[in-house]
Amino acid sequence: MAADDQSIHGPPRLGYTGDPRGPAYEMWREEFCRRVMAADLAPLSEGSFHCDVKALMLPQATISFCNGTPIRFMTLNASDNLALLIAPDSPLHAVMGRRALEVAPLGISLIDASIKGAFVSQLEEGGNKAALFDRKTLLSYCPDAEDSVARPLDHNPALTALLHRYYDFAVQHAEGLDALAQHAVSQHLMDLMVLVLGGRRDATELAKERGLPAARLEAIKADILARLGDGSLALADLARRHRASPRTIQLLFERSGVTFSEFMLEQRLLRAARLLRDPMHRAAKISDLAYLSGFNDVSYFHRAFRRRFGMTPSDAKVRQMETDGRS
Repeated sequence: MAADDQSIHGPPRLGYTGDPRGPAYEMWREEFCRRVMAADLAPLSEGSFHCDVKALMLPQATISFCNGTPIRFMTLNASDNLALLIAPDSPLHAVMGRRALEVAPLGISLIDASIKGAFVSQLEEGGNKAALFDRKTLLSYCPDAEDSVARPLDHNPALTALLHRYYDFAVQHAEGLDALAQHAVSQHLMDLMVLVLGGRRDATELAKERGLPAARLEAIKADILARLGDGSLALADLARRHRASPRTIQLLFERSGVTFSEFMLEQRLLRAARLLRDPMHRAAKISDLAYLSGFNDVSYFHRAFRRRFGMTPSDAKVRQMETDGRS
């Protein structure tokens, strides 16, 4: 389950590794689990216990990621939030009052943090993700949301996959965004929740127009950044991976003010510039760095780099070496 406390600022690592007994463990259990998470926990395996946690408060949601050995989280009836529970790589077992639910890897479900004695068990080594939403706010969009507690929500595989990708994007990048951008990220998460749960007609239409395109675009961008070094990466390949037509992806980029090709080129040039500054690649050939950045044509790389940075890759490398020599 996720954290819900004003003391969380940024995504600190709030975990514990060691013997699940003794003063250090009990202090962590009291200060973090009970006060911050409004929950208690119990290890579900013998031996050393490991729980690594990242948490981030956004304007309309608190998101968290917990990774480690098998564990059970139990509510303390101290939170009035509804939470989206995500099983990234290991099965989860949840009990909410009289309802029980098995969440398979890559599955999602809604849990009610106000039910005392409710619990979520991570049954294997792995992780679980959660996004907490204010109950009143979520119900204003989705009046019947509570009917979905402890029920499967992954009836739309494409939407579920998009939610996974956008959640990962938020965890990785939202900390470095300004307040306005963080608000947009949390609104997009809320919009995806509306589409998953099925909200009021006006809220659903707004989510389709506002949150869904933004979430899809960020998921596609994150995929591109993860595969920049692949010189064969093409629009058609991305379209298949994200279950969209090539033209749909082009329109998503164009509406953001940059074309798909411009985004790819800019990111590859920025990667090349980083590699040229990296001391670990000091002995590498310019052509090798071009290929590592996803450029198949070295001559084109030289021309594009010079247009973008006003110098050749070789000049940039020499300048960085001179800077390093003076420092």
